[in-house]
Amino acid sequence: MAEPRDVPKPEVEEENKWRYVGEVKELNKKKCHHVHAKSGKKYDVALFCDEGKFYAISAWCSHMGGPLYHGQIEDYNGRCHVMCPWHAYMFDLKTGTNDLGLQQDIYEIKFEKGQLYIQHDSELSLGSYVITCPVK
Repeated sequence: MAEPRDVPKPEVEEENKWRYVGEVKELNKKKCHHVHAKSGKKYDVALFCDEGKFYAISAWCSHMGGPLYHGQIEDYNGRCHVMCPWHAYMFDLKTGTNDLGLQQDIYEIKFEKGQLYIQHDSELSLGSYVITCPVK
């Protein structure tokens, strides 16, 4: 019978994929930030701050792709919602749901030593990523 051998374990992909976004004291100066995903525009995040509480939701409205990071935060039925600037669709910032059955992706947030992190598959940045195309 063959001796058991050590089989290398696959490299663990970044634990829980927590992505640094910025310093809380700076982020809470604005109601909303457009957080860019390195993997492409469709994975961008809208980071909202309302009365010191943060919410992370997909940046583009699931109705027709409006930029939710330009939306207004509204109290609707006692809960924080964002209103899409294109067609006034409302989405609950905590659950991503709306009254018509549409759904936005929501992202977990954590805080460490005054820094805010979002759980996301892609690298994130408050600035745009530069995409380069190969020249032939």
